[in-house]
Amino acid sequence: MDDYFIFSDEETTSKEVEQNQWNILVIDDDMAVHTTTKLALKNVKIHGRGLNLIHAYSSIDGIAYLKQKIAIDMVLLDMVMETHDAGLKVTRWLREEGDEDNSPIIILRTGHPGLLTTADILADEHIDGMIEKSNLTYHKLIELLTRTLPH
Repeated sequence: MDDYFIFSDEETTSKEVEQNQWNILVIDDDMAVHTTTKLALKNVKIHGRGLNLIHAYSSIDGIAYLKQKIAIDMVLLDMVMETHDAGLKVTRWLREEGDEDNSPIIILRTGHPGLLTTADILADEHIDGMIEKSNLTYHKLIELLTRTLPH
């Protein structure tokens, strides 16, 4: 995978991550989602730690990054990318084939759940939470991060 597919607020490369910050991998095929997330979370601290956003623009790039076994605390993951269930494929790969020592929280963000209902998605044991993009506000995003990242 080429490193130019991944960028971070602090110019962190794919080979180095911040240890005193929450490392959050944003996997989404919509550039506007990355831009909005970056702007919304700039200078935010959760449980006294800043946020280091790392970006991948497809499920394939996301899995390639996760295969590097770099410590990721949370994945903000789009459901519908290359396929209607690309996000679910990433979660299944991560839980079944990913690094057992690094099992990040997975939050599914979707504009449209595709062929699955919200109840179907939340019943999947691989997913720690879900929020629909149409209902996502700055305050809801901060609340979600605060509730799901460990103290």
